[in-house]
Amino acid sequence: MAAKFEIEKFNGRNFFLWKLKIREILREDNCLDAIDVRPADITDGKWKEMDDNVVANLHIDANDGLSIVKYDVFISFRGPDTRNSFVDHLYDHLTRKGIFVFKDDKSLQKGESISLQLLQAIKDSRVSIIVFSKDYASSTWCLDEMAAIDESSRRLKQVVFPVFYDIDPSHVRKRSGAYEDAFVLHTKQCSDKVDQWRTAMTYLAGSAGWDVRNQPESVMIEEMVQAVIEKLGHTYSASIDDLFGIQPHIEALEGLLRLQSEDDGCRVVGIRGMDGIGKTALAKVLYDRISYQFDACCFIENVSKIYEDGGAVAVQKQILCRTIKEKNIDTYSPPNISQIMRNRLCKIKLLIVLDNVEQLEQLEELDIQPVFLHTGSRIITIARDKHILQAYGANDVFEAKLMNPEDARKLFCRKAFKSDYPSSGFAELISKVLKYANRLPLAVKVLGSFLFSRNANQWNSTLDKFEKNPPNKIMKVLNVSYEGLEQDEKEVFLHVACFFNGERRDYVSRILDACGLNPGINIPLLAEKSLITIINEEIYMHEMLHKLGKQIVREQHPDKPDLWSRMWLYRDFHDAMISNSEAVKAKAIIINQKDDVSKFNQLSTEGLSKMENLVVLILYHTNFSGRPTSFSDSLRYVLWNGYPFMSLPSEFQPYQLVELNMPDSSIEQLWIGIKRLDLTGCINLSHVDPSIGLLEELVFLSLQNCTSLVSLVFGNAPVLRSLRVLRLSDCTKLGNTPDLSGTLILQYVDMDRCASLSTIHESIGALAKLKFISFRDCTNLVGIPDTFYKMKSLITLDLHGCSKFTNLPLRWISASPLQSLTYLDLSFCCIFNIPDAIGELRCLERLNLQGNGFTTVPSSLCYGLSYLNLSHCHKLQSFSLIETKSARLNSVGRLHLDLEPLQFRCGFDIVLPWHGKPNASHPFLDDIPNFFHQRFVGSIPDNIPKKFHHRFEGGSIVRINNSIMEVDWVGFLFYVTFELNNHPILSSYTHQILSQPLPHPFYLSFESEYTEERFDMQLNLELNKVDGKHYLWTIYISREHCHFVKTRADITFKASEGLIIKEWGLRVLTKEDIEASEVGQSIHLPLENVNVTQSRSSSFDPTKIQHPYNWLVSKEDEAEKDEAKGKETDLFNLGLLTEKPQ
Repeated sequence: MAAKFEIEKFNGRNFFLWKLKIREILREDNCLDAIDVRPADITDGKWKEMDDNVVANLHIDANDGLSIVKYDVFISFRGPDTRNSFVDHLYDHLTRKGIFVFKDDKSLQKGESISLQLLQAIKDSRVSIIVFSKDYASSTWCLDEMAAIDESSRRLKQVVFPVFYDIDPSHVRKRSGAYEDAFVLHTKQCSDKVDQWRTAMTYLAGSAGWDVRNQPESVMIEEMVQAVIEKLGHTYSASIDDLFGIQPHIEALEGLLRLQSEDDGCRVVGIRGMDGIGKTALAKVLYDRISYQFDACCFIENVSKIYEDGGAVAVQKQILCRTIKEKNIDTYSPPNISQIMRNRLCKIKLLIVLDNVEQLEQLEELDIQPVFLHTGSRIITIARDKHILQAYGANDVFEAKLMNPEDARKLFCRKAFKSDYPSSGFAELISKVLKYANRLPLAVKVLGSFLFSRNANQWNSTLDKFEKNPPNKIMKVLNVSYEGLEQDEKEVFLHVACFFNGERRDYVSRILDACGLNPGINIPLLAEKSLITIINEEIYMHEMLHKLGKQIVREQHPDKPDLWSRMWLYRDFHDAMISNSEAVKAKAIIINQKDDVSKFNQLSTEGLSKMENLVVLILYHTNFSGRPTSFSDSLRYVLWNGYPFMSLPSEFQPYQLVELNMPDSSIEQLWIGIKRLDLTGCINLSHVDPSIGLLEELVFLSLQNCTSLVSLVFGNAPVLRSLRVLRLSDCTKLGNTPDLSGTLILQYVDMDRCASLSTIHESIGALAKLKFISFRDCTNLVGIPDTFYKMKSLITLDLHGCSKFTNLPLRWISASPLQSLTYLDLSFCCIFNIPDAIGELRCLERLNLQGNGFTTVPSSLCYGLSYLNLSHCHKLQSFSLIETKSARLNSVGRLHLDLEPLQFRCGFDIVLPWHGKPNASHPFLDDIPNFFHQRFVGSIPDNIPKKFHHRFEGGSIVRINNSIMEVDWVGFLFYVTFELNNHPILSSYTHQILSQPLPHPFYLSFESEYTEERFDMQLNLELNKVDGKHYLWTIYISREHCHFVKTRADITFKASEGLIIKEWGLRVLTKEDIEASEVGQSIHLPLENVNVTQSRSSSFDPTKIQHPYNWLVSKEDEAEKDEAKGKETDLFNLGLLTEKPQ
């Protein structure tokens, strides 16, 4: 009698798990077929569909419980009868369709009992095929297999197909003929199993199957394969074939998908690899293998094409139509479709395969968030570019592999001979073709199909043809990858294809870097996009891509190598050089040193002189006559082994030359008239010949990062009268500067991080044209010569981090000292006294004194200053400022008392330390002119409650609700008190919970819905010596720049770990405050406290666009920006900037 169950409403639960659970319950009550357990909200049709398409794939064993099938097909057969004939052919056809087959290949002796492995394999299979042959019944092993299959068929609804190979079906069903004799024998030997075997054989032999006697074997096998595909419900197996060696890859992918795990939510697995490697075929087989385990599934082919034609909406429509069978999808708007995607797909266990994704946006705009999908869902994404898969959040990325040689040969034979075996006389040719195809499935198929039915002579001719012109069917597919590259990536691709396949990465990088092609990023990008592989620090490109690159170059101008962008064969180089064309257009010529040039005539050097576009030249040949009059001024990298001339051309101006290699050459001297000499990074260079001082036309000399250089001498009578730029930074062993007496127009000297530098030659004072000199982090430098004050053109003097530097010799200043000095950086030196004469530097606008040990600041210090930094000056005890007529309210970033210099905007901010407790008074700001001039601050922070009506604890966020203020206001004033602590502690404002690192250690933040603007503070938070110090940061922003009032931005201070914000506040500064003798009480502002979590106030949202504070609001500001850009362009032209201003 049927048992009764009260089943809860289905309510979107996983079909697969639902039926699994129900059948487990039924099995326990031994009433598997007796009970109607359909939930109330599942229709009869849907329940039947589930029963047919899902339950057939569930396996419930009394001992093992629930399991997922492992094999598609189990073949039961009698080995001696059919193993090497019919069964072998059937197995081959099934596996070539991507169907997983269990076929026992062991030769078992009669009488052995069936193994537990085989019993489990039967249970783990979805379909069983029993091949009844004459001696099948004589094997108790086979009969045990058959009985196990019968049990799985009855209990698990496993599909069974009988095949009658060389025996009449009636003899099997009735156990007559040869089967009768076998059963008589079994009755005598093992009578306890005979009844079970009889029942199973009668039942199974009566099922629908095939009698293959006297039938064409191949036709019957094809019919069987199609029937299996139909029963398995495979979508793609019928349309794909010849999938040799695919099963290990499918098993690896199933492992990455963790299909039996329901604990890790939705997993995303990517499949990547070069075009033609079989990514899509792999995914289709995988899809057919696993799709039955999901409530809904879809395979979206060529996402990139769909996206290109109809955008993300077109892809979304296909997903919805194929998964939840959404009707009338075309009537919905894009927002409605996105809402359906979010609301409906999360309720069912999904399998989504997205094929051929070319851009990250094609995934992001689908609005499928894996984290919100039903547990157990899986997304499989196929792309060439690994970075796309990783950026989308793939849990694992599977790299599709080339075929192994054996499988590649099998596939080729199937295509070329329509057989598993080659015709006689083709063995050597097959090896040549497979070497050409290099195990790429697409190439193997195309070549095999093309060579089908052709004779050996035609094969040889085809190979010669394809060596020059690869098959279009292959190139067309691969060219898609090339066309998807950025321009500089294309250049790198062509360089590797034409020149560098198999070369060392560091060697290739040096040349590409010399060409300005950014190998540091572009080589990894090509690897991510499956266009190259890097093995043991060597770069490899697949043979087909290698040929694609060369074809792209050749097709620019077929049969005219003089017009190609690249040449790699000496034959083509020779033809180009002797052509009658005006000039060879090549950008790169790298000739294989193995090329035999003996059969070619000598070349005239005239052709070399005409190569105006040449950037890279690598030659190993001396077969030239005459002398070159010039080389391309665009040359960046030259390697000429055995260079046959005594000198470089006199007209050669190597402005861009980065590397010059001429081993075993005939050269006796470098070129005359060299203007630019860059030996950057010559780490083994210890000395430079003094004759360098005789290069009268030398404009630019760089010895940066020559870490072994111990001295630099320009000779007794140097004539470097043209030298303008001298770069010696990071020459860590250089102890002295050279005698610069002959460098009459030197403008720029960079000696940063010369750690051994202790002495500066006194000739520096004679450099009347010098504008910039930097000794940053020269930690052994004690002082500079007294003569330095004579440098009338000096604009910038940078001594930051010269930790032994104690004194600035200003006592010798004359009537017009350092009359152009604008920027002076003495931060983190060892200065204990600032001379009063510093006030005589009338052009000084920016002064950085942070991190020094002086106790007082001269009253004349701030004459004309626009920026003053006194942070980390822990011993400072008094600070007085003078009033000047030019002092006014301006706004920028630093203490601005002078409006005249256009490069500094109006306003100020200043950081000052104090030594008392956080609540003690602060005397430092009493003398700040005008608006601070004992009117506003007085003592800090005692006067803060009076002068700042709006004060907040650290981490508080506010916004201004009303932009209309009925006062004549001129700007906003902010203050913040903070403490540095390099040892993380817990405080009222904890920073150790940052979910994302801040874009700057400390800043005033103005945050809106999509953007965040930052007013940064330049403060060193990493120095242990500032541990525990208290500071006050005051900021003024003028009215025209206070756009945060109108935008209602969230306002707060944000700080990184190691800095503790104590308190902050803001107030409006009015015109009345400026004109009155004392700053008035703070005006009440329409502020709103923003209730947010602490983590929000101590971190930033990486999805928001980050900007420095926007000062560019007026025509004057724009003019200033243009002027600054012009200055940057000048620096670039001098070689002082590595990137041209945009």
